Amino acid sequence: MTTIMNVFYRPTENHVGVIYSRWGKFRRFAHPNTWTLVSPLGECIAQEVRLDMRTAKITLENVLTRDKVAIDLELKIFYSVDVREVHEDRRIQVLRFESERAWEEIVKTGITDIARNAIVISRSFDELATEAGLSYLKQALSGALAQRVRGFGILMSRFAVNIMNLQPNETFQQALQDESAARSFGNAAADRIRPLFEQFSDQDQKKAFLTLVMQIAAAVAKNGQSPDIIFPNSDDYLSGGGLTGNGHDPMGPNIQGIPRSRRPRSVAGD
Repeated sequence: MTTIMNVFYRPTENHVGVIYSRWGKFRRFAHPNTWTLVSPLGECIAQEVRLDMRTAKITLENVLTRDKVAIDLELKIFYSVDVREVHEDRRIQVLRFESERAWEEIVKTGITDIARNAIVISRSFDELATEAGLSYLKQALSGALAQRVRGFGILMSRFAVNIMNLQPNETFQQALQDESAARSFGNAAADRIRPLFEQFSDQDQKKAFLTLVMQIAAAVAKNGQSPDIIFPNSDDYLSGGGLTGNGHDPMGPNIQGIPRSRRPRSVAGD
């Protein structure tokens, strides 16, 4: 700041001066690039607040979308502070801030609440992950935040909030990878057994059953493990001898004389 004889005062370039009375009461502001007359007996220059652009960076984790997808958001916010714009009801509070970091904390607190409880949750992940969705997110966050913090003298444009990164959190990404791997494994397994089912379609039921048993036995001999396949009691399905209308036993031939009255057992014999 510049003073002449402690009477004329001009704030530092791009700053607003705050003038108090000698008794600690706010009197007025000293505007940038303007000389202001200060009474050396009744007034003092309490502080100067800069007007230049400021930035705040914040990473929000596990922000839920409308379809319950947890995403991580990395935001960069551009804003400025002009204490002359502080709402009168908040003026004393703002002028007593211990440091200029208080405005940054207000911005971060505001964007956290708005993103989690108003903006992100109003759209699905698929909607937000598009170019149009990111544009909506930028404007919606900027507009809502600007309205909330203006009373503290914080000024923002309609594009003040920049989306630096938006992606599902690690847990959701792992779930997507697991689902993709399971789908690939299932498709591969289906491709491997498709020829076997095609064989069954060309055989009668008893022959198809014998073919299945032979395939299982071959797999057991190769891998050394018995598949966990349960053969239910035929009485669970049919009564009267367990025969269908065409005379075929729905369970196939009675291999090794296994009694039909026993409880279901697995191929392994348990």
